Amino acid sequence: MFRLIRLISGRNTSHRVEDILLLILRIAVGSAMLTHGITKILNFNEMAPGFMDPLGVGSEVSFLLVIFAEVIGSIGLILGVVTRVCAATLMFNMLMAVYLVGMVQGWSGIELAFLYSMIYLTLLILGGGRIALEQRWLTKQQAAKKPTTKVEKKSHVEQASV
Repeated sequence: MFRLIRLISGRNTSHRVEDILLLILRIAVGSAMLTHGITKILNFNEMAPGFMDPLGVGSEVSFLLVIFAEVIGSIGLILGVVTRVCAATLMFNMLMAVYLVGMVQGWSGIELAFLYSMIYLTLLILGGGRIALEQRWLTKQQAAKKPTTKVEKKSHVEQASV
C-alpha cells in the first residue's frame, strides 16, 4: 500500500516507470505524427502546390521537408533512434505550423500543433529513456570499450612472451 501511495504522491525513485512512460510517449506521439506524414504522401499531388513556403525554397520542397520530418522523425521516435534529433526536428516543424497557421486561424487552429511541440520539447530534454535502440547501441559500445582487468592483461602478456 505504501508503494502505491509513494508512486502516486511523490517522485518515483524507480527509473523503470519513467522509462516505460517515455517509451509509451514515444510510440504514441510517433505513431500519431506518422499518420499525418503518410497522409501527406498519399495526397502529395493535391497538397503540395498550395503548401505554405516559409523557408523560401518553393512549396513542393517545403512540403517534402515536412513529410521527411514527420515520417523519418516519427519512425526514429518510435524506435528510439537519435531521439533528441528527431524530437528537435519535429518540434521545429510544429512550431512553424503554430506560427504560420496561428497567423491565419488564431489559437483554435494551432492548439494541437502547440501540444505536439511541447511533447517534442519534453523528449528533447529527457531523451528516449533506457528502452530505446540508441541505448542498446550505447551500452554495447561502452561494453566494447571497457578496459581489461589485471588478470586479462597478465594473460595477454604471458601469451605474447610465449
